[in-house]
Amino acid sequence: MKDLTARMIGVDEALGIVLRETSVLPAESIVLESAAGRVLAEEVFADADQPPFAKAMMDGFALRSMDVTAAPAELEVVEEVPAGRMPTHTLGEGQAARIMTGAPLPEGADAVQMVEKTEPAMGGRWVRILEVVQAGAHVAPRGRELRAGQRVLAPGDDLTPSRIGVLSGVGKGTVLAHRRPRVAVAPTGDELVHWGATPKPGQIRNSNGPALSAACRQLGAEVLELGIIRDDAAALGECLRKGLASDLLLLSGGVSMGTYDLVEGALDREGVEIFFRKVAIRPGKPAVFGRKRNCLVFGLPGNPVSSLVIFQVLVAPSLRKMQGGAMPQGREMEALLEAPVVQHTGRTSYLPGTLRFEGESARIQPIPSSGSADLPAYSRANALLVIPADRDRVEAGEKLRVLPLD
Repeated sequence: MKDLTARMIGVDEALGIVLRETSVLPAESIVLESAAGRVLAEEVFADADQPPFAKAMMDGFALRSMDVTAAPAELEVVEEVPAGRMPTHTLGEGQAARIMTGAPLPEGADAVQMVEKTEPAMGGRWVRILEVVQAGAHVAPRGRELRAGQRVLAPGDDLTPSRIGVLSGVGKGTVLAHRRPRVAVAPTGDELVHWGATPKPGQIRNSNGPALSAACRQLGAEVLELGIIRDDAAALGECLRKGLASDLLLLSGGVSMGTYDLVEGALDREGVEIFFRKVAIRPGKPAVFGRKRNCLVFGLPGNPVSSLVIFQVLVAPSLRKMQGGAMPQGREMEALLEAPVVQHTGRTSYLPGTLRFEGESARIQPIPSSGSADLPAYSRANALLVIPADRDRVEAGEKLRVLPLD
């Protein structure tokens, strides 16, 4: 019987399969101090108006604007209101209160004149207002930022530092957030040695393991590093049995057609259901994806750039979806190409580039690269430019899809 998974599929089809097979992880209650970088799994509402009172936005003098329709104007200073204390006077005609930024506005006041546009009078018991001030000047009215009961955050929102501040501001000390994915990472190959070792002839230092582990952690995953796995059926089997206890198992190397490319056979023996084995992408065609029960399995190419490209295009969306992310596929955009690019047709190319913004225009400069092993060139990129499979040349000035790198 013909293996239908052996056919080469397009990038969009591959991504669709990955997202179809990826489940959102359950939510858990976490304290606010541990929430940074997580994805919210509940709606959050304001518990009170913000600000809860009309407040001064400048150090100066709270006053009635009708008393300063002409300048200069002298007003009696009846109290001083620091931040954190409620005023005790209601301002009457010709009166003012010295006030600090963030302090509540006294009753009767409708504006604040900044201290730089005033000067003391009569020994400081009065103040001279040097410029006319309009009603509402330098005042934040009650509820300007939020109203009690207003929804402030929604499921799928990334818990950024500013949103952590919002949660704290509405008294939300614990939140429901999706569990972090547990990812096992295993680079394979007899040629690999630890970064601290001096490679012998025919050996290279392991770059895929650290790079993929870092990429997973950057997306919020908890990483189990299984170490370098040798090109041996028994070693691969043991690795898979450990890794399949995770939410996602990430292998690199051993997925091509060589004599020592043993990963696919090991996956078959461990009962991993394979959904595809080849993707029409450059670099990274020999990319394997499958699952066993609740564990997703990615077999990435051994060349480091190929491995990282497949991670960005296929693995990263899976990790984002697991955590409840609202845009698992990432934030693609369009940019003007600043230099021509040529390729062989038949596969969609993801090439390293430098994305920058000039006014309202996004522009991308391709980074010269010697191929899928040129990790130093890839490391200088902040985005991947996407060349359609049916284009053999794209001219400078054309607009292209761009995938910003995490």
